[in-house]
Amino acid sequence: MATRFLKHRLNGRVYSYHKYLAENKDFYEVSEQEAFPEKFMPAKQKGRKSGLSLETPDVPEPPEGSEELNEQLTKDLEKATGG
Repeated sequence: MATRFLKHRLNGRVYSYHKYLAENKDFYEVSEQEAFPEKFMPAKQKGRKSGLSLETPDVPEPPEGSEELNEQLTKDLEKATGG
């Protein structure tokens, strides 16, 4: 027996089938493939690469005096979090 699912018309949430929910006009029955499309994704689509390059060619050096600033910010953060 195939598992049955209900989808809410307003918020789109998917629920397991229950007869009381099925009687509600805000729910309609959907197949498992409609409820969980990620389970039925083709294998060739799962390994798709992004066309976005995350390379950073030039990373600037931090400005002078940033070490003291970092120490002060760390102390302030520890005070604020109680650590």
